[in-house]
Amino acid sequence: MAHVCNSVYAQNPSQIDVLTTEQGLPFRDITSITQDATGAMWFGTDIGLVRYNGYNFKVYNSDKKNPFYIEEELITGELVYDKTTNELWYLANERLFKLQLSTDKVIAYNSTHNIKGSVLRILKATDGSIWIMSDDFLSVENGKAKQYLQKLTNEKFEVRASIKRPKYAYSRLVEDKKGNILWSAPNGSLKFDCEGNLLNTFQLSNYTWHFADLNFTVSFFNSNNIHYFFPRKELGIFTFDEKKLTKKRIFKGDDQFYYAIEDHQKQLWFASSKKLYRMNFKGEFVDYTKQLISRFEYSKINYLFIDANKLLWVATDNGLFKIQIIEELFKTLFTSKNKGWGNTMRGIFEDKYGTVFAKCESENKLIYKTKNGIIDTLQIKLDSVSRDASKYKSNFYVLDDKKRNVFTIGDNLLKINLKDGTTKSYPQFNYNISLKGENTLIKLKNGKILLGQSLNRLLLFNPETETSKLIFKNPKAEYNIADFRYFKESKTDSVLWIGTQNDGVLKIHLSGRLIKQYKTDSKPSVSRNLILVMEEDIDGSLWVGTYAGGLNHISADGNTVKKYTKTEGLPDNNIVGILTDKEQNLWISTYNGISKFNKKTKTFQNFYDEDGLSNNEFNYSSFYKSNAGDFYFGGMNGLNTFRPKDILKKSNPPRLHLSSINRYNSKDKKNFNTDYSQTKLTTLKISPYDQYFEVRWMMPSYFQNNKNTYSTKLEGFEDRWFHQGNASFIRYNQLPAGNYVLKVKGKDSRGVESATILSIPITVQQVFYKKWWFISIIIFLIIVLFYAIFIYRLEQVFAMEKLRTKIASDLHDDVGSMLSGLAMQTELLETNANDADKFKLQKIATISRNAISQMRDLVWSIDSRRQSTNDLVERMRELSEDLLLSKEITFQLETDTIKYPNRELSPQIKQNLFLIFKEAITNIIRHSNANHVIISIVNCKKGSHFNIKDNGKNIGDCNSTGLGLSNMKMRTKQIKGKLKITKDAGFYIQIYLPFNL
Repeated sequence: MAHVCNSVYAQNPSQIDVLTTEQGLPFRDITSITQDATGAMWFGTDIGLVRYNGYNFKVYNSDKKNPFYIEEELITGELVYDKTTNELWYLANERLFKLQLSTDKVIAYNSTHNIKGSVLRILKATDGSIWIMSDDFLSVENGKAKQYLQKLTNEKFEVRASIKRPKYAYSRLVEDKKGNILWSAPNGSLKFDCEGNLLNTFQLSNYTWHFADLNFTVSFFNSNNIHYFFPRKELGIFTFDEKKLTKKRIFKGDDQFYYAIEDHQKQLWFASSKKLYRMNFKGEFVDYTKQLISRFEYSKINYLFIDANKLLWVATDNGLFKIQIIEELFKTLFTSKNKGWGNTMRGIFEDKYGTVFAKCESENKLIYKTKNGIIDTLQIKLDSVSRDASKYKSNFYVLDDKKRNVFTIGDNLLKINLKDGTTKSYPQFNYNISLKGENTLIKLKNGKILLGQSLNRLLLFNPETETSKLIFKNPKAEYNIADFRYFKESKTDSVLWIGTQNDGVLKIHLSGRLIKQYKTDSKPSVSRNLILVMEEDIDGSLWVGTYAGGLNHISADGNTVKKYTKTEGLPDNNIVGILTDKEQNLWISTYNGISKFNKKTKTFQNFYDEDGLSNNEFNYSSFYKSNAGDFYFGGMNGLNTFRPKDILKKSNPPRLHLSSINRYNSKDKKNFNTDYSQTKLTTLKISPYDQYFEVRWMMPSYFQNNKNTYSTKLEGFEDRWFHQGNASFIRYNQLPAGNYVLKVKGKDSRGVESATILSIPITVQQVFYKKWWFISIIIFLIIVLFYAIFIYRLEQVFAMEKLRTKIASDLHDDVGSMLSGLAMQTELLETNANDADKFKLQKIATISRNAISQMRDLVWSIDSRRQSTNDLVERMRELSEDLLLSKEITFQLETDTIKYPNRELSPQIKQNLFLIFKEAITNIIRHSNANHVIISIVNCKKGSHFNIKDNGKNIGDCNSTGLGLSNMKMRTKQIKGKLKITKDAGFYIQIYLPFNL
């Protein structure tokens, strides 16, 4: 018979996580548990079903306003999940229901499915069959009630066995490892094969309950098919040999047990109404009750369940416990029984016998453990003043070549005999030791000890000859760097790395030369100037642990520095220890746990007190790798020791699942929340009116799930991964239209990466007025509109030209003929008229001839058939010949620089230029005594000059007839030109045109 052993496999209380109403649990009394294929947890309660994905709760109850409505909400039995159909069977108010998880549709089973009365128990067998135990006590006459064992066949429940219903209807259904069904009934235990044929009956125990004799006993079968049962009369835990019909007590206690379950380590967990025990493979029991109660109070354990990640869930009437079932990963040494901080540890070293020593700072003593496991304290012979000085100074220890003595720094350099604790002091090195800060020292490959707190005081000490020499004999001013925190000898001969308090990383040559310095303002730079530890890689690169700046990696060529912080997966940004294992992984101690860094994958796997560490906070100068390959890390309560090969066991990587998508449509002014936990999303289509959308996911790793971390990258919009911390969602506001892929990866609380990366294709649709077809239509309509306007204006131009041509023709043919006839008639009358009338008739004839001339010019100016520059020049030439030559005035028309002789001029330009020219010629004839006129058209870069100049003399002020000079100015302005008239020596008219002719 086994007894309780509290020391065997004693779990750290931090290996127990909780889920209560403080963490959002909707109802604290949990009666049953199961898990679906996505990893979501389902809890049965008195107020309905609760679905939990690690972050959110989905409640199914009888509130008709609830979109997840179910008819009955008092869960009275087990929850059974059928993976093949993705359906959840549950008992509510002793009625049987089936919930289709993909649609949230509920199917009720009743008498139409041949169910006999109330359903008290349900079981899903290994072969997938569904069994129930029903009771018709409420539906038949008194004394005729029965209990039935029924199996689901073709959606009907067939009765495979029945018994008379006693006063109390206690019952259980369990399956053994051969697929047989054990019905624990009030009058005994009945065993059936998978078809419902009775194989045997057992009377495991009897007892009297309220004056009724009962033989009901709860049973359980482990993976080896051992039959355990928990009698109410004898109490404790028994095994039962079904062949020999013998029983054996394996645990004696004062508790009635109700539940049992087997974990992946083949260990059994047993629960009474309030107590929880674990039995290991040796038959030793560990009581977890105190550890549970230390997390929260409860009065009853209702159920046990182990999820896909091997986490044990304990359902109680006040919430849930989550117990991490792991093997012992770390061993602890030199710990105290104090909670929190205890024996704070510093320097660790090992003598030639394999005895491991460590400095206990809180107790100010040197503790050791021999290979035989003897733990004791080395009594160091120091006076009280020196002992007090060494309490916070003696953090680094180096052995001499024979490993019989160890050197450290207190108020000065000390040598301690490891056999008897006698000491020798070297006060001559006080100058080289800091009385305020840390004092680091290191033993080099040549056996010499390096110490000193600044470059100009750095020295090598020979333990054999007890002589020393300074490294920088003639130090420069810039070499006066002090406050050293860590020394690391390089694999390159005579090269040393120094970590400083304020000046970053120094690389020096032992000949007295500063090779390189890395600071926060250097190129390349480190994240912090306070360096706590360094580790050189096999390629010559350097790993640097900083205070509050995370881990830095300086490349072998010194040209780049890569920084790793909590964003990349470190548990903390304070790095106090680094060791390298045989696989070239880095083991890093921090202020918040230990982390293993895989240099190939650039990933961190983190370990905390729930993994067996004595404390999450580790100390500076407190790490060591023994000759046997054991790693030691000292912290705020003793040492933690392990071998990396034992830690690096395969873990089940968690899986990511899309949970839901929430979006807000600004057009409809509504929120849309779509659950994708049970349906597959092909492509997420986002409306152009969706102001934002939010993607939520789940990772069913429920232990310390507040430490789960996630990273996302939106391909097509982002070119790198973004750390989201513990947030299991991301929101995007008004993404540009296009196609994207949202990728999500996660890590559980240990830093184990998710098995796959979640990829979600996203299409952000374009608003209709920005779509190509709409834009094409608009462009087409604009083109059509402009074409219609163009055609209209072209028709108007043609009509205008046609009108002008008609007017010109009509004026020329009709009015011209009439004026010509008038002039001819006047001339005929003149021959027979007297002298007085003859003068009048001559005047009429002259006016008629002038009107004909004026009309001809007007007709030419509006005639659309003569529009080119050449036509204008030719008309100017004709006019000059008619007017100037008849007055014996010669003219010269210079048009050699005309660039576009065939260009059509607008009617306005042609008319105004011609009429200006005519007015100028008329003024020359009437008011200038010139005998020669020069007319020139000269093109320049951005315009042209139209010049008319005669060789007359100064004519003073004069007024022209007809249009006059003011009209010349007006016409010049209409064609956007500039007019300049000079009358000092005849007429000189200069017109600047803003276009070429």
